[in-house]
Amino acid sequence: MHIRRIAPLLALPLVAAACGGADERDPDRTSLAARAPQDVMTLDSSALPQKATGGAAGGANGAEIFTRCAACHQSTGQGLPGTYPPLAGSEWLVNNPEVPIRIVLHGLQGPITVKGSSFNNAMTPFADQLSDEEIAAVLTYERSNWGNGASAVTAEQVKAVREATKSQTTPWKPDDLKGMLNAK
Repeated sequence: MHIRRIAPLLALPLVAAACGGADERDPDRTSLAARAPQDVMTLDSSALPQKATGGAAGGANGAEIFTRCAACHQSTGQGLPGTYPPLAGSEWLVNNPEVPIRIVLHGLQGPITVKGSSFNNAMTPFADQLSDEEIAAVLTYERSNWGNGASAVTAEQVKAVREATKSQTTPWKPDDLKGMLNAK
């Protein structure tokens, strides 16, 4: 009987940690929710495929940048069924490189079909968060992993698309880009 009263108290440290409680990286005892997003969602890039990092020596590391994408698209590139589309084998990623550049720059919102499956969610735009070099690196990484064998993306390609689409102020709709999928 005494154990039943103590058992819930033993779980409190676990609950506090799971709900953003302090840890050794948190000496002032602030919650995880108060930290910068990159501190909250961390992923060990050594767990990601290392076939291609998508960055030149000393340049942006695509695998490292991809840790921002893995929460939705997963470290395996398989996405979350019914919620976030896969990158592995995605025609939106591996065909015309201008399509994923546009998506990463300005985001995407609305119903989309990827590899025959439907999704209806939104992707955050990263134009203000990532440089041309970083976008090139992460797209090169994605286009060359998980069985994808597409060409590298260059910072010059990203710069050209950024300039050509600078008037785009809202996320793309899939129908806006569908006609570009098979263009090279």
